[in-house]
Amino acid sequence: MARRTLELALDYRCNLRCLGCRACQGDATGARLAPERAAALLREGFQRGARAAWFGGGEPTLRDDLLALVKRARQLGYAQVVVQTNGVRLAYPAYARALVAAGVTEVRVNAKSARPGAHDALTACPGSHALLVQALENLAGLGMAVAGDVLLTRETAPHLDETLAFFADRGVTRFALWLLFAGEGEDGQDERVAREVPRIADIVAALASASILADARGLTLVSHHTPPCTLPAALRRRWGPAVDLAMTVVDPGGHAFALERSPYEGAGHLQACEGCAAASRCGGPRADYLRLHGASEFRALQCLDG
Repeated sequence: MARRTLELALDYRCNLRCLGCRACQGDATGARLAPERAAALLREGFQRGARAAWFGGGEPTLRDDLLALVKRARQLGYAQVVVQTNGVRLAYPAYARALVAAGVTEVRVNAKSARPGAHDALTACPGSHALLVQALENLAGLGMAVAGDVLLTRETAPHLDETLAFFADRGVTRFALWLLFAGEGEDGQDERVAREVPRIADIVAALASASILADARGLTLVSHHTPPCTLPAALRRRWGPAVDLAMTVVDPGGHAFALERSPYEGAGHLQACEGCAAASRCGGPRADYLRLHGASEFRALQCLDG
Protein backbone atom coordinates (compact mmCIF):
# COMPACT_ATOMS: atom_id res chain seq x y z
CA MET A 1 0.00 0.00 0.00
CA ALA A 2 1.27 3.46 -0.89
CA ARG A 3 1.80 5.46 2.29
CA ARG A 4 0.41 8.91 1.60
CA THR A 5 0.80 10.25 5.16
CA LEU A 6 3.87 10.54 7.40
CA GLU A 7 3.41 11.29 11.08
CA LEU A 8 6.40 12.34 13.17
CA ALA A 9 5.98 11.99 16.94
CA LEU A 10 8.70 14.50 17.77
CA ASP A 11 9.08 13.68 21.46
CA TYR A 12 6.96 12.74 24.47
CA ARG A 13 6.95 15.99 26.42
CA CYS A 14 3.59 17.54 27.22
CA ASN A 15 2.14 20.33 29.34
CA LEU A 16 -0.98 18.30 30.23
CA ARG A 17 -1.49 14.97 32.02
CA CYS A 18 -4.39 13.44 30.13
CA LEU A 19 -6.11 10.30 31.35
CA GLY A 20 -4.76 7.23 29.59
CA CYS A 21 -1.95 8.99 27.75
CA ARG A 22 1.30 7.09 28.08
CA ALA A 23 3.23 9.37 25.78
CA CYS A 24 3.52 12.41 28.01
CA GLN A 25 6.55 12.22 30.27
CA GLY A 26 6.44 15.87 31.21
CA ASP A 27 10.15 16.64 31.10
CA ALA A 28 13.01 17.01 28.66
CA THR A 29 14.30 13.47 29.13
CA GLY A 30 13.53 10.48 26.98
CA ALA A 31 13.69 9.85 23.28
CA ARG A 32 13.31 12.70 20.83
CA LEU A 33 13.69 13.19 17.11
CA ALA A 34 16.54 15.65 16.64
CA PRO A 35 15.71 18.52 14.27
CA GLU A 36 18.09 17.28 11.57
CA ARG A 37 16.70 13.74 11.83
CA ALA A 38 13.10 15.00 11.61
CA ALA A 39 14.01 17.05 8.53
CA ALA A 40 15.64 14.01 6.93
CA LEU A 41 12.57 11.89 7.61
CA LEU A 42 10.40 14.51 5.93
CA ARG A 43 12.61 14.41 2.86
CA GLU A 44 12.64 10.60 2.77
CA GLY A 45 8.89 10.41 3.26
CA PHE A 46 8.23 12.78 0.38
CA GLN A 47 10.58 10.83 -1.88
CA ARG A 48 8.60 7.68 -1.07
CA GLY A 49 5.29 9.28 -2.00
CA ALA A 50 3.91 10.84 1.18
CA ARG A 51 2.09 14.09 0.52
CA ALA A 52 0.72 14.76 4.02
CA ALA A 53 2.98 15.44 7.02
CA TRP A 54 1.54 15.29 10.53
CA PHE A 55 3.41 16.50 13.61
CA GLY A 56 2.48 14.93 16.94
CA GLY A 57 3.98 13.88 20.22
CA GLY A 58 3.62 14.49 23.14
CA GLU A 59 2.78 18.09 22.49
CA PRO A 60 4.56 19.29 19.33
CA THR A 61 4.11 22.99 20.05
CA LEU A 62 6.65 22.62 22.88
CA ARG A 63 9.32 22.03 20.26
CA ASP A 64 11.28 25.17 19.40
CA ASP A 65 11.95 23.75 15.93
CA LEU A 66 8.31 23.04 15.03
CA LEU A 67 7.89 26.16 12.92
CA ALA A 68 11.06 25.39 10.99
CA LEU A 69 9.92 21.81 10.39
CA VAL A 70 6.53 22.99 9.15
CA LYS A 71 8.26 25.38 6.74
CA ARG A 72 10.57 22.58 5.60
CA ALA A 73 7.62 20.29 4.91
CA ARG A 74 5.99 22.91 2.72
CA GLN A 75 9.28 23.59 0.91
CA LEU A 76 9.58 19.90 0.12
CA GLY A 77 6.13 19.95 -1.47
CA TYR A 78 3.82 18.44 1.16
CA ALA A 79 0.31 19.57 0.27
CA GLN A 80 -1.04 18.91 3.76
CA VAL A 81 0.82 19.83 6.94
CA VAL A 82 -1.05 19.01 10.14
CA VAL A 83 -0.24 19.78 13.77
CA GLN A 84 -1.92 17.66 16.45
CA THR A 85 -2.16 19.70 19.64
CA ASN A 86 -3.91 20.23 22.94
CA GLY A 87 -4.25 23.89 21.94
CA VAL A 88 -2.66 25.41 25.04
CA ARG A 89 0.10 27.32 23.26
CA LEU A 90 -2.25 28.32 20.44
CA ALA A 91 -4.22 30.32 22.99
CA TYR A 92 -1.47 32.89 22.56
CA PRO A 93 -2.31 34.90 19.41
CA ALA A 94 1.31 35.51 18.41
CA TYR A 95 2.11 31.80 18.39
CA ALA A 96 -1.07 30.94 16.49
CA ARG A 97 -0.15 33.52 13.85
CA ALA A 98 3.39 32.18 13.59
CA LEU A 99 2.19 28.61 13.12
CA VAL A 100 -0.21 29.61 10.37
CA ALA A 101 2.44 31.76 8.70
CA ALA A 102 4.86 28.79 8.74
CA GLY A 103 2.50 26.91 6.42
CA VAL A 104 0.27 24.65 8.53
CA THR A 105 -2.81 23.62 6.55
CA GLU A 106 -4.80 22.05 9.39
CA VAL A 107 -4.74 21.98 13.17
CA ARG A 108 -6.13 18.95 14.99
CA VAL A 109 -7.15 19.75 18.55
CA ASN A 110 -7.88 17.38 21.42
CA ALA A 111 -11.55 18.20 21.97
CA LYS A 112 -12.28 16.09 25.01
CA SER A 113 -15.57 17.59 26.15
CA ALA A 114 -17.85 20.59 25.79
CA ARG A 115 -18.03 20.72 29.58
CA PRO A 116 -15.13 22.58 31.20
CA GLY A 117 -15.13 20.40 34.31
CA ALA A 118 -15.04 17.15 32.36
CA HIS A 119 -12.37 18.43 29.96
CA ASP A 120 -10.14 19.77 32.73
CA ALA A 121 -10.52 16.57 34.75
CA LEU A 122 -9.38 14.51 31.77
CA THR A 123 -6.35 16.75 31.18
CA ALA A 124 -5.58 17.13 34.90
CA CYS A 125 -5.05 20.82 34.19
CA PRO A 126 -7.58 23.37 35.47
CA GLY A 127 -8.21 26.03 32.85
CA SER A 128 -7.18 23.89 29.87
CA HIS A 129 -10.72 24.02 28.44
CA ALA A 130 -10.69 27.83 28.48
CA LEU A 131 -7.29 27.86 26.78
CA LEU A 132 -8.56 25.53 24.07
CA VAL A 133 -11.58 27.73 23.45
CA GLN A 134 -9.27 30.74 23.12
CA ALA A 135 -7.06 28.79 20.73
CA LEU A 136 -10.07 28.02 18.54
CA GLU A 137 -11.05 31.68 18.52
CA ASN A 138 -7.53 32.58 17.41
CA LEU A 139 -7.50 29.95 14.67
CA ALA A 140 -10.94 30.96 13.41
CA GLY A 141 -9.73 34.53 13.10
CA LEU A 142 -6.84 33.31 10.97
CA GLY A 143 -9.06 31.21 8.70
CA MET A 144 -7.35 27.98 9.73
CA ALA A 145 -9.01 24.60 9.07
CA VAL A 146 -9.53 22.78 12.38
CA ALA A 147 -10.34 19.14 13.11
CA GLY A 148 -11.23 17.67 16.47
CA ASP A 149 -9.94 14.43 18.00
CA VAL A 150 -12.53 13.33 20.57
CA LEU A 151 -11.70 10.75 23.23
CA LEU A 152 -14.59 8.43 24.08
CA THR A 153 -14.75 7.49 27.75
CA ARG A 154 -17.57 6.31 29.99
CA GLU A 155 -17.92 9.90 31.20
CA THR A 156 -17.71 11.76 27.89
CA ALA A 157 -19.54 9.43 25.49
CA PRO A 158 -23.07 10.15 26.80
CA HIS A 159 -22.78 13.85 25.86
CA LEU A 160 -20.90 13.32 22.59
CA ASP A 161 -23.45 15.27 20.53
CA GLU A 162 -23.11 18.19 22.93
CA THR A 163 -19.32 18.11 22.46
CA LEU A 164 -19.60 18.04 18.68
CA ALA A 165 -22.07 20.94 18.67
CA PHE A 166 -19.92 23.01 21.04
CA PHE A 167 -16.75 22.66 18.98
CA ALA A 168 -18.57 22.98 15.66
CA ASP A 169 -19.83 26.35 16.89
CA ARG A 170 -16.17 27.31 17.29
CA GLY A 171 -15.00 26.37 13.82
CA VAL A 172 -14.27 22.64 14.00
CA THR A 173 -15.68 20.94 10.90
CA ARG A 174 -14.19 17.43 11.04
CA PHE A 175 -14.24 15.05 13.98
CA ALA A 176 -12.47 11.76 14.68
CA LEU A 177 -13.58 9.59 17.60
CA TRP A 178 -11.03 7.49 19.47
CA LEU A 179 -11.83 4.93 22.17
CA LEU A 180 -9.80 5.31 25.38
CA PHE A 181 -6.87 2.86 25.48
CA ALA A 182 -6.26 0.88 28.68
CA GLY A 183 -2.69 -0.27 27.99
CA GLU A 184 -0.89 -3.21 26.45
CA GLY A 185 -0.90 -5.59 29.41
CA GLU A 186 -2.61 -6.19 32.74
CA ASP A 187 0.61 -5.67 34.70
CA GLY A 188 0.96 -2.06 33.55
CA GLN A 189 -2.75 -1.34 33.40
CA ASP A 190 -4.04 1.69 35.27
CA GLU A 191 -7.29 0.63 36.88
CA ARG A 192 -8.69 4.15 36.79
CA VAL A 193 -8.13 4.22 33.03
CA ALA A 194 -9.52 0.72 32.59
CA ARG A 195 -12.75 1.66 34.34
CA GLU A 196 -13.26 4.52 31.89
CA VAL A 197 -12.99 2.41 28.72
CA PRO A 198 -16.61 2.11 27.58
CA ARG A 199 -18.19 -0.97 26.07
CA ILE A 200 -19.05 -0.20 22.46
CA ALA A 201 -22.58 -1.54 22.89
CA ASP A 202 -23.11 1.03 25.65
CA ILE A 203 -22.17 4.00 23.47
CA VAL A 204 -24.04 3.10 20.27
CA ALA A 205 -26.93 5.39 21.19
CA ALA A 206 -24.50 8.28 21.69
CA LEU A 207 -22.84 7.54 18.34
CA ALA A 208 -26.25 7.50 16.65
CA SER A 209 -27.17 10.87 18.14
CA ALA A 210 -23.81 12.33 17.12
CA SER A 211 -24.26 10.96 13.59
CA ILE A 212 -27.61 12.69 13.24
CA LEU A 213 -26.09 15.96 14.43
CA ALA A 214 -23.16 15.61 12.02
CA ASP A 215 -25.52 15.14 9.09
CA ALA A 216 -27.66 18.09 10.13
CA ARG A 217 -24.66 20.41 10.42
CA GLY A 218 -22.58 19.13 7.52
CA LEU A 219 -19.78 17.83 9.73
CA THR A 220 -17.36 15.04 8.88
CA LEU A 221 -17.47 12.32 11.55
CA VAL A 222 -15.46 9.09 11.71
CA SER A 223 -15.08 6.56 14.51
CA HIS A 224 -11.74 4.75 14.53
CA HIS A 225 -12.02 2.08 17.23
CA THR A 226 -15.49 0.70 16.64
CA PRO A 227 -15.27 -2.23 14.18
CA PRO A 228 -18.30 -2.31 11.88
CA CYS A 229 -19.63 -5.55 13.36
CA THR A 230 -20.20 -3.73 16.66
CA LEU A 231 -22.36 -1.06 15.00
CA PRO A 232 -25.86 -1.12 13.55
CA ALA A 233 -25.93 -0.98 9.76
CA ALA A 234 -26.89 2.70 9.72
CA LEU A 235 -23.71 3.65 11.61
CA ARG A 236 -21.16 1.55 9.73
CA ARG A 237 -20.47 4.39 7.31
CA ARG A 238 -18.91 6.23 10.26
CA TRP A 239 -16.27 3.55 10.78
CA GLY A 240 -12.77 4.77 9.89
CA PRO A 241 -10.28 1.89 9.78
CA ALA A 242 -6.67 2.79 10.51
CA VAL A 243 -5.49 1.18 7.30
CA ASP A 244 -7.46 3.72 5.27
CA LEU A 245 -5.26 6.52 6.62
CA ALA A 246 -2.27 4.94 4.83
CA MET A 247 -0.03 6.42 7.52
CA THR A 248 3.53 5.68 8.54
CA VAL A 249 4.31 6.78 12.09
CA VAL A 250 7.83 7.48 13.31
CA ASP A 251 8.18 7.55 17.09
CA PRO A 252 10.68 9.72 19.02
CA GLY A 253 13.18 6.88 18.98
CA GLY A 254 13.13 6.83 15.19
CA HIS A 255 11.17 3.57 14.88
CA ALA A 256 8.78 3.56 11.91
CA PHE A 257 5.61 1.48 11.71
CA ALA A 258 2.30 1.43 9.88
CA LEU A 259 -0.44 3.01 11.99
CA GLU A 260 -2.62 -0.10 11.75
CA ARG A 261 0.17 -2.13 13.43
CA SER A 262 0.01 0.01 16.57
CA PRO A 263 -1.38 -1.60 19.76
CA TYR A 264 -3.77 1.37 19.84
CA GLU A 265 -5.43 -0.23 16.81
CA GLY A 266 -6.67 -3.81 16.30
CA ALA A 267 -4.90 -6.83 17.72
CA GLY A 268 -5.88 -9.17 14.89
CA HIS A 269 -8.87 -11.19 13.80
CA LEU A 270 -10.78 -13.57 16.04
CA GLN A 271 -12.18 -16.92 14.98
CA ALA A 272 -15.55 -15.19 14.88
CA CYS A 273 -14.18 -12.82 12.20
CA GLU A 274 -13.63 -15.59 9.65
CA GLY A 275 -15.22 -14.70 6.34
CA CYS A 276 -16.10 -11.16 7.37
CA ALA A 277 -16.67 -8.68 4.54
CA ALA A 278 -14.62 -6.11 6.45
CA ALA A 279 -11.62 -8.35 7.14
CA SER A 280 -9.30 -6.75 4.58
CA ARG A 281 -9.67 -3.32 6.21
CA CYS A 282 -10.46 -4.14 9.84
CA GLY A 283 -7.69 -4.98 12.28
CA GLY A 284 -10.11 -6.64 14.68
CA PRO A 285 -10.67 -5.66 18.31
CA ARG A 286 -7.91 -4.18 20.44
CA ALA A 287 -6.23 -6.44 22.98
CA ASP A 288 -7.05 -4.13 25.89
CA TYR A 289 -10.71 -4.08 24.86
CA LEU A 290 -10.86 -7.88 24.80
CA ARG A 291 -9.34 -8.05 28.29
CA LEU A 292 -11.91 -5.63 29.65
CA HIS A 293 -15.08 -6.51 27.76
CA GLY A 294 -14.59 -9.86 26.05
CA ALA A 295 -15.32 -10.87 22.48
CA SER A 296 -19.11 -11.27 22.47
CA GLU A 297 -19.70 -8.14 20.34
CA PHE A 298 -17.55 -9.26 17.42
CA ARG A 299 -18.85 -11.36 14.54
CA ALA A 300 -18.41 -11.81 10.81
CA LEU A 301 -20.45 -9.57 8.51
CA GLN A 302 -21.76 -10.78 5.16
CA CYS A 303 -21.72 -7.20 3.88
CA LEU A 304 -20.96 -3.78 5.34
CA ASP A 305 -24.21 -2.03 4.50
CA GLY A 306 -26.73 -4.46 5.85
